[in-house]
Amino acid sequence: MQERYSRILEQWFIMEPPLFQVLCIHELVPNAQMKCPLRSGRKKLEYNPEIVVEMSDEALEEALRAEAVRLLLKHPYERRPDGCSQQAMGLGSNLVIGDNYKHPRFRIETPQDYGLKSGMSFEWYAREVERQQDGSSSHDTDNQSSEGGSGDDERDSPAGASSREKHRDLAELWDEDEMTVQMINGIISTTKSWGSIPGNLAEILTSSLKAKINWRNIFAGFRASIISSKRKLTRMRPNRRTGFENMGSVRRFDTKLLVAVDVSGSISTESLQYFYGVINSAFRYGFESIDVIQFDHGVRAVQSLKKVVKDVAILGRGGTSFQEPVDYAHENGYDGLVMLTDGYAPPPTIPDGFKTGLLWVCENQACLNHHKSWMETMGRTCVMELG
Repeated sequence: MQERYSRILEQWFIMEPPLFQVLCIHELVPNAQMKCPLRSGRKKLEYNPEIVVEMSDEALEEALRAEAVRLLLKHPYERRPDGCSQQAMGLGSNLVIGDNYKHPRFRIETPQDYGLKSGMSFEWYAREVERQQDGSSSHDTDNQSSEGGSGDDERDSPAGASSREKHRDLAELWDEDEMTVQMINGIISTTKSWGSIPGNLAEILTSSLKAKINWRNIFAGFRASIISSKRKLTRMRPNRRTGFENMGSVRRFDTKLLVAVDVSGSISTESLQYFYGVINSAFRYGFESIDVIQFDHGVRAVQSLKKVVKDVAILGRGGTSFQEPVDYAHENGYDGLVMLTDGYAPPPTIPDGFKTGLLWVCENQACLNHHKSWMETMGRTCVMELG
């Protein structure tokens, strides 16, 4: 494999500069346990020797092209879709590649194989695949006619390896890595000749350099800003002034968070599903429990969550008023309020003595741009891009 790999890279040095450079920052490592022929992540490019040895030189080169494109898209290092399994992420990534970059000798799935529209993002495809899996769709990945599910040529598929296993293994090494993202961005920003990469895909790669507000980082920072410190009396610590004659105290850190989900008629079902993905992500940032309300022109449902939720009944679907969730947070003493919305409603009146930190999470950039001026007078703002 090493000799074949080196020969391909030598050819790419002149003909495929971005593909050559992005593979050069990854270490080639054998892994006979994985079910897919190639995969990347954690600064490694892994290959299964037992699968690769059966592949023609042409198929191997196209497989390496697909993995290099995946790295340029930065799927292994950022943009992990919340609520999606490893399998859904691996297949979602393949659908983006198959939609934008053709590989005649190396079978990789396309959106049409799963009854999905072209031109969508990695996150969108991953969520749609996850939805199909949850619903036992007729597009089940184990039964796809293209047995090369994780990108291997149909003739080179390992016996007994299902598409599910291959897609799952494909994303095994994926983890957010800002340093590697910046290295890949550097390759993209300095590329003058894109080689075999078509113009539409080059535009996607170039546009990925534009800075976006990362709501995940905002969410993590918001938690740090609203964390409350409470004193609790204890006999285990002496009082600073009187020693053990009186009880000492310790600080107990706690955060009472309320998430308000806009379920008015202007919010799409897709956005609502993604809103709950945001809520699920909060458990990764140290929240032990989260109270969730649905609201339109009033509070429609109240839920206390202690774990990730998948199936949600949506109530309401009327007009929108932000006043009710703001009043609810104030009256119940919450440390933080996260408002998930498109922003189309009159600004609320903040009650006297309101001490709740407020974070506005808008459905998309257009909504944020439209409402940012008044939202920022009340709290922080950020945006979710659905794809």
